[in-house]
Amino acid sequence: MTPDLNLPPITANRPGTGALAPTTTASAVALELLRPIAAATLAPGESAQAEVVASQPRSGPFEVLLRLAKAGLPPTDVSVLSRQPLEAGTGLTVQAVSPTRLLAVLDSLATQGAGQTPLTKLDPQLFPQGSLVQARIINSQALPAASEQARFAILAKILQGPAAGAVLSLDSSRAATPGSLLTAQVGSQGELRVTSVTEQVRQLDLLQGMRTTLQTQASAEPLLRMLDKLAALPDLPPLLQAGMRQVLTHVTTPEYLSTPAGVAQAVRQSGIFLEAGLAQLSQTLQTGSASTANQSPTESMQQNLLPPLARLLPLLSSLATPPGAEPLPGADFKASLLNLLVTLQHQFPPDTSKFTALPPGPWQAAALTARPGLFPLPSRALQTLSDAPDLGSLLRLTAALLARIQHHQFQGLGQTQTFTDGSTQTVWQLEIPLREGQQFTQVQMRIQRDQSAPDSRQTEQTPQWEIRLAFNLESLGPMQSIARLYKGRVSSEFWAEQSDTLQRINAEMGRLRDRLLTRGLEVGELSAHRGSPPAPQQAVQQRWIDEVT
Repeated sequence: MTPDLNLPPITANRPGTGALAPTTTASAVALELLRPIAAATLAPGESAQAEVVASQPRSGPFEVLLRLAKAGLPPTDVSVLSRQPLEAGTGLTVQAVSPTRLLAVLDSLATQGAGQTPLTKLDPQLFPQGSLVQARIINSQALPAASEQARFAILAKILQGPAAGAVLSLDSSRAATPGSLLTAQVGSQGELRVTSVTEQVRQLDLLQGMRTTLQTQASAEPLLRMLDKLAALPDLPPLLQAGMRQVLTHVTTPEYLSTPAGVAQAVRQSGIFLEAGLAQLSQTLQTGSASTANQSPTESMQQNLLPPLARLLPLLSSLATPPGAEPLPGADFKASLLNLLVTLQHQFPPDTSKFTALPPGPWQAAALTARPGLFPLPSRALQTLSDAPDLGSLLRLTAALLARIQHHQFQGLGQTQTFTDGSTQTVWQLEIPLREGQQFTQVQMRIQRDQSAPDSRQTEQTPQWEIRLAFNLESLGPMQSIARLYKGRVSSEFWAEQSDTLQRINAEMGRLRDRLLTRGLEVGELSAHRGSPPAPQQAVQQRWIDEVT
């Protein structure tokens, strides 16, 4: 990212950048008349409304044809020269400075700036370090040359966040096109750093992926219930039965999650690390072959390449391991679901898009207002799908659960960030399928790791961890917990919606404190609350983007 779009630092004032310094320059457009205007049309100091009829570039400035509208007179066309382009149809408020000069203000600027002073500094409470600012350029004007490097005064309207609607007064080494979208990141001193084009494309891809998967996802319970019924039927194809059983092997139990090894394996096999596991498997094959020294590069590459996905998925699914055994990289819940999806598609005609599409419902409209960082991910109600064990519904539910796992993957990628001071924030968001008696549910998990910037005075930086759990067990009802760990000190919050569950949590607090102390941890505050906790605080603040930049 390049710091080519500047605001005064929070801790210092730069000369010439007061609250109103760049405003008149940036918002006012000086126009030079090709012919002196008659005083009867517009006397010096008098104002009128105008509309841009046409604008053509010349050698340097732009030749613009304006149509003036003044009360009591017919519309009058005048030709002017402008240092910046004005699109046809743009509304202006013009004021005659002299018979040969006009001062114009875009109507959009006059409206947007009414009653507010453009911001020349960012409030650190509203714009913390590392947060993203998205704004619409509403004007860009060259500043008088004070050095060899050209500078431009820019007005931009903030589009999201607590300061949405405010106008920023900026200066930049680059001109900006009015109407274009600006994405920048807040630096340590309140300066704005323009996000690179590559990073903007990445963010757009992630946001689009999140919105698409959020619209098509569904939770695991209906699929697992249906698999539990269908896997025992004797008249299903053997490959299909095997695929169903492999998916069910990834379902854990509360007892198994009470051990550290059980939690570690459940996280590894949740599905969010499938692609990383395949990459690790490929690297292992490439580095583990001892017989490639005498082979040609082509033979060595062919031997070490992974087989096609259609052949690899059944292999990985057959290697899915029960709790307690170390899984092969890539042999996880998502791989088994993908294998089941492919096997199910073979039971239908080639065009199965109509089978994988979930029925429309109110969720589609609600999903458009969702934002990155949503936790916990709500369950989607599928009123038009029953628990009847038919392969069409099973195919839809499999595709929907895969979309849910992909959404968690996009969430983690979208919130993982490296900041301008060198600090980092990494987020993993996942779900663990769970069986409690005859009931199926899942535990949602959000793991956040905050690493401070490298410090030459310290040989090792200690990360700060935050782990959030959200689950809904039949015996406890909806619950969430938040645990934070930093330098050996742990604190925890529990949130429950049922009063009897809250009483049970409070009764176990002393036992929890003792268990943490026996682990060698320093115990901070342990608390229990009724309701649900506030949303996670993210250093990355973004909005859904519906535009192509």
